[in-house]
Amino acid sequence: MNKRYKANIAFKRERGGFLNMQQKESIQRHIATHTIRSAEDRSAVRYLESVLNPGGKINTAFSCDDKWPNHDGTFEYVSNPDISRRPEHNFLVQIKGTHNYEEQNGTIRYCLKSLSFPAFIAQEITSDPGILFVVLNPDERDNKRIFWKCISPTFLSKIDFSKDTKMIEFKQEDEIKDTNESVDYFCERLRTILDNHLFLNKLNSDRVREEDALRIIEYQCKEISNCINIAGENSDCRDEVSRRIIRDLYDVCYAVLILNAYKRGYTIVSEKLAWEESQLCVETRYLCNFLKGLKYINRRVPGEGQAERLMLKYYNYLWEIRRTLRRDYNIEVLNNLEKFPLDLDTVDLEYYKMVAEQIETMDLTPISVRISRYYIQKIIPFFVNGERYYEITLQLAGLYSTKYNRVTVYSKKTISTNYSIQIAYTETEIELWGIKNRIKVLNDWKVAIDPTCLNKVAKMLHMGTKISRSYREYIGLMKVLTETGMNLLELVNLSNERFAELYNRIYSSTNTCDFGNVLLKIRKDYSETSYKKGKNTIRYALLNMREEILEDLLPNRFNSKCLSDDLYIRSKCYPFDKNPLISNLVGAKTSKSDRDSIIEVIGDADAVALVQPYMRIENLISETRELLFEKEEVATEKVIKKYNDSLDMWELEQGYKIVEKNGLVCIDSYYNTTLYILDKLLKLSHNTDRKQQKMNERYLKECGIEWDDLTKRNALQYLFVNSNVMLIYGAAGTGKTTLINYISNVMRQSTKLYLTKTHTALQNVQRHLDYLENNCEFAIIDSVTKSNSLITQDVVFVDECSTIDNRTMKALLNRINKKTMLVLSGDIYQIESIDFGNWFYYAKNVIRTKGASVELSNTWRTEKEELKSLWDAIRERSPIIAEKLSMDGPFSENLGENIFHLEKGEVVLCLNYDGKFGLNNMNQYFQNANTRSEAYLWEEWAYKKGDHIIFTNTKRSLLLYNNLKGTILNIEYGEKKIIFTIEVETRLTEIQCRDESFKYVRMTENGTVIEIEIISWDDDLSEEDKIKTVIPFQLAYAISIHKAQGLEYESVKIVIPSSNAEKITHSIFYTAITRAKERLKIFWSAETMKTILESFMKESDEQRTLPIIKSELQFEDTENEFIG
Repeated sequence: MNKRYKANIAFKRERGGFLNMQQKESIQRHIATHTIRSAEDRSAVRYLESVLNPGGKINTAFSCDDKWPNHDGTFEYVSNPDISRRPEHNFLVQIKGTHNYEEQNGTIRYCLKSLSFPAFIAQEITSDPGILFVVLNPDERDNKRIFWKCISPTFLSKIDFSKDTKMIEFKQEDEIKDTNESVDYFCERLRTILDNHLFLNKLNSDRVREEDALRIIEYQCKEISNCINIAGENSDCRDEVSRRIIRDLYDVCYAVLILNAYKRGYTIVSEKLAWEESQLCVETRYLCNFLKGLKYINRRVPGEGQAERLMLKYYNYLWEIRRTLRRDYNIEVLNNLEKFPLDLDTVDLEYYKMVAEQIETMDLTPISVRISRYYIQKIIPFFVNGERYYEITLQLAGLYSTKYNRVTVYSKKTISTNYSIQIAYTETEIELWGIKNRIKVLNDWKVAIDPTCLNKVAKMLHMGTKISRSYREYIGLMKVLTETGMNLLELVNLSNERFAELYNRIYSSTNTCDFGNVLLKIRKDYSETSYKKGKNTIRYALLNMREEILEDLLPNRFNSKCLSDDLYIRSKCYPFDKNPLISNLVGAKTSKSDRDSIIEVIGDADAVALVQPYMRIENLISETRELLFEKEEVATEKVIKKYNDSLDMWELEQGYKIVEKNGLVCIDSYYNTTLYILDKLLKLSHNTDRKQQKMNERYLKECGIEWDDLTKRNALQYLFVNSNVMLIYGAAGTGKTTLINYISNVMRQSTKLYLTKTHTALQNVQRHLDYLENNCEFAIIDSVTKSNSLITQDVVFVDECSTIDNRTMKALLNRINKKTMLVLSGDIYQIESIDFGNWFYYAKNVIRTKGASVELSNTWRTEKEELKSLWDAIRERSPIIAEKLSMDGPFSENLGENIFHLEKGEVVLCLNYDGKFGLNNMNQYFQNANTRSEAYLWEEWAYKKGDHIIFTNTKRSLLLYNNLKGTILNIEYGEKKIIFTIEVETRLTEIQCRDESFKYVRMTENGTVIEIEIISWDDDLSEEDKIKTVIPFQLAYAISIHKAQGLEYESVKIVIPSSNAEKITHSIFYTAITRAKERLKIFWSAETMKTILESFMKESDEQRTLPIIKSELQFEDTENEFIG
């Protein structure tokens, strides 16, 4: 334990904690006894009023003549007087003027000679927070100085009320100068104090004895155990039982908080003090989080199915409480906790038991951590024989790493940080389905933010730092973050006393305080209550500290304009900074994917509640594919109006407003971009060209194709005759890409541009074209829409249109002219776009000109009737899907060793990259099943000769593009490096490779052999060399379902563990099963299959948006010429 911390506990024990029962009479004697105002005090009051009153944020009501016993008046706090002058809260004050003080090394020491004011606050006679002001030299011109201190529970706990005086220390940040900037900073700190005060006031203020807390625990834990017995006997009533248990959890958490405070040296404590104490130690932070969650629930009753979801989270807290009571108090409670049904299938149980058995037999003495840094991607607790363990998925940290650079470790240690960490681990083996698999078990970990991140945050504030991992202040900062589990945002949000305590722990023995000054500036200028531009961006950066995020925030040669003069941050951060709950941070998808962090950044429950209608509509769109919703589904009219009124002009222009259409509500931009795209396509679909008709007829006469699918022939007959747009719809394997090839042949003399969302889909189109000529260009659609160039080609092809979002499609249409011919192909039942995109879904029912739309229904990917029948059943959500899965293939099998019997041309599909059956672990299983080569270890990964690999999104080389396949031919070690010889499935010349970061070896029949070096990481490497530390490929025995879209395989195995059931949507499942040409096998449990199939039946097919869209477009469904 830290020496300073031990000393602090000893001090508390000596003093007995605040409000010690033995001091009660002493406290009472201080109340209503105070000295007569001195001339110095009166001068202090007048000067303080002159400094604080201007600006309207503080309205003083101070006394010079001792009107109030125990305090010297009040002031009202108004957070933003330009908007509203209504006070938010009252503060009580004591004001002292003095010449008697000591100053040493920037610290002011002052003796408070009357404890009446602290006693008054301690006794809680008032519900208002208290502020002590001390004005030095109040009657000396140009020498007056104001200092202040909040009379918080922490401050009170350090007072010995048996004495008459208290020595107080003031730091530099406790001074209020006679400047607007300084007063504004003081007001920002008041906001933080007030937020904390209001939360603490929700807590029980009664003092509870240790024996009372123990009795509460004993009684409530018996009640909870009785409920668990009921749930264990009948798992169907888990939700009802969970609701009863949640009702009792507050008392248990409350009592354990009290016991924790006793353990830390206090004698008689309140819940307020206990809650503050729980924040400062990594082992007790769970109590702080637990209490916040329970306070949020309060007396509300969770809806149907929601209580059991909460209990699955709180189960871990209850286990922690049981361990604490057993270890520290020798109390046995909740001994039947394991009977609570957690829904682990047999495979999960089998696997976890083997992992737990290995952990218990290992020597996990802490050892030195490794140099690589990792982010925590996911932590899953699991429980075996009454013990808790964790499965932790880590992702390599760094600007050049990808989501494929992941590793899974197991641990009994709790990791409580969202920052990058360094780890130490020991490897062991478990046997799973007859195959030995190596797992990593954690010995130790520590917070290890890349020093580059600290320097970049400093750079944003125009503060130059060159911190490295050898700096003592870096070591001290990382140590405190590890020991407390705090993040930097929580650190700067602390009260003055708590912040000073931790700041001293970090910097008291360091030679520098470079980042300490950065923290002080952020605390001063960008606090929760600050109105400065850039506040939310800086606070989000502080919370995440990821180089890839910070790099995108800094100005560059493409966007050099800064957000403000005070910050070196890109101007494109403005939307996020204005409202991060509805706008993404530049370079990221934060508004949907990281809302928890954003809520923590804002720290304002009212602001979160304000945007709920917008977020609700986004969720409904994702669930239903509709655009318009009943108002009562979203929010009340008053709540929607309040949200709309909060938007500024820029946000209104961007379409964030919620508007009403035909009595239904929608998001303005979503609705308008949909209408814009459909209107543009409608106009393109009305264009007659008789010359094109003759060209089509000539091609059909001369092509020599034997048409076994007349739908394709009919499509070519009417191609671009009545319409400049051709929409191609069809399920997987119906020949959409084949039809694209035919159209390309018809238009062979025209210039053509082929666009897709991914490199994989683009390669698939290229492979299917008969002619790759100089008039053909290929590109990723995002690179085209983000450029400023107009599209000049005659024909533009867009494949996999279901993945193209509305914003991208609108940008594409704005870059073509009215003579451009469009071919748009896709399947509305496969994976949708990540961002909002529904245009292709609605276009099917809007674009009806003869020859403008075709639907392919004959499946050519497979000749297997049972596969075709299954695909149709899934596509149409047939009620007999389960029967087809079980009887026709059978296509289903339990998770077992048959997964690992791979045949030629077979692929395994996984949904996620992490977890037991995620992509990374599955590839490791397959690799371990291959005994033809020894394993070559590099950092946390292993590779073998003969491994099939696939390149990832890497900045190493444009030639080694995403999804490029290859095979490892040889592996060698060098000095601090590993060298791979790889045959890649693409043709490269020696001239092409001359300036690349890899070596050309030779050409082969299947591609090119290259040699690529990976070097060891070092913080001092150049940016160019840092790229070379990341392995730019992954094992490819298994790939993700998303990566497989647009591809086909002879045989497909799909792995769906129970943990993924909720994430398997209809479109994801349909995409996965339609990759197979000959054989399909789905590895899942019967329970998982049932859950997933039932979810398909719940998806609504209601069409309330389409009729309104048609009406807006003045659509007349007269021609109705849909080829199919």
